[in-house]
Amino acid sequence: MKKIAIVGTGIAGLGCAHFLHKHFDIVVFEQNNYIGGHTNTVYIPEGNISIPVDTGFIVCNQENYPLLIKLFKQLNVPLKKTFMSFAAHIVHENIEYCGSSLNKLFAQRKNIFNPRYIKFLRQLNRFNKECIEILNDTKFQSLSIQEYCNFKKFNQDLLNWYLLPMSSALWSTPPETSSKFPALNLVRFFKNHGFLGLDTQFQWYTVDGGSEEYKKRLIEPFKDKIRINSKVVSIKRNVNDVEVGLENGEMFSFDKVILASHADQTLRMLSDITDKEEELLSQFAYEKNKATLHTDETIMPNLKKVWSSWNYRIEKKNDNLVSSCTYWMNSLQDVSKKKNYFVTINDQGNIDEKKIIREFEYEHPIFTVEAMQMQNRLSELNTNEQIYFCGSYFRYGFHEDAFMSAVNVCSAVLKKDIWS
Repeated sequence: MKKIAIVGTGIAGLGCAHFLHKHFDIVVFEQNNYIGGHTNTVYIPEGNISIPVDTGFIVCNQENYPLLIKLFKQLNVPLKKTFMSFAAHIVHENIEYCGSSLNKLFAQRKNIFNPRYIKFLRQLNRFNKECIEILNDTKFQSLSIQEYCNFKKFNQDLLNWYLLPMSSALWSTPPETSSKFPALNLVRFFKNHGFLGLDTQFQWYTVDGGSEEYKKRLIEPFKDKIRINSKVVSIKRNVNDVEVGLENGEMFSFDKVILASHADQTLRMLSDITDKEEELLSQFAYEKNKATLHTDETIMPNLKKVWSSWNYRIEKKNDNLVSSCTYWMNSLQDVSKKKNYFVTINDQGNIDEKKIIREFEYEHPIFTVEAMQMQNRLSELNTNEQIYFCGSYFRYGFHEDAFMSAVNVCSAVLKKDIWS
């Protein structure tokens, strides 16, 4: 049986292991001290029970996560319905709203008589109606969302109060990075996910018992093949094999290697990188983000009516605009009836340290116009039959995208229907 190495235990790496472990002698290398990447459930003691709270991957739906849903059905993963809602709290402007209903859009009743706020809503309505043109008109397809809004003469409130908060929350990036996001990809994503109106949302689901429930089912057949605390630092191709070197000095020989790692990490591992690999992989940078699991309610919008599943907060500190996003886990996963639990991405010093339960660092890809245009060529990396590449950077940066890239790689490796 031929030997294959898989680098990384995010959903891309574990997906590859799932499809290949019966056909190859596999070894899965993970640099962290846990398996799963962004699939990371924390168990919190509450009375006589432990509450599972996810800190990375949380939600999915049938329409936009078809491959992941197919995997969950195959593994008998229990899902339960959840509700996705979005709130923005622009602290320095004293503006807060939730987009799930007209009542919550005007949760601050003063805004009924606020001309600036009314203009913002009109601009938002116009954007939702007109932005579809981007999908069919080539003149818009190299513009960032900031450039598109400038071209269409949308005012800055639409960007600062909605588009940048929404995209920053989705991709865990600061507003200045989100403003450079390709308008084409943003609008396509919004359209596909039902974000272009009040009545267009899909039914969302979360894993009952936390994402750990799917992870343990997924790895059960090959868990003894996974090595944690095993950072790969070198990958070198030879005529008859591929050498894999670890940080601790260990060396291994494999017939094939699948790099299910972040693009920038992959770039550093390749000892004999080709010009094409460098050209393509170097386009993808990553943002480090701190996730804080806590119980501090003061991080949420002032009005309880505004509280949503996702809560974006932007404020001025030392004359600089800083932002964070808080997931209300009681709304998303129905984790507790006794206490509110939150996961905040990039807290700006607002959380009471005594209420912090755990902290994690995750990395998310940064998508620029140039990076998204380069995605069309990423499939060129998987043609040599020695080293294969996959990860969420192949598409939008989400769980489904990483798993889709794994499905494509495994189809190329096995040259058959991998689901049968």
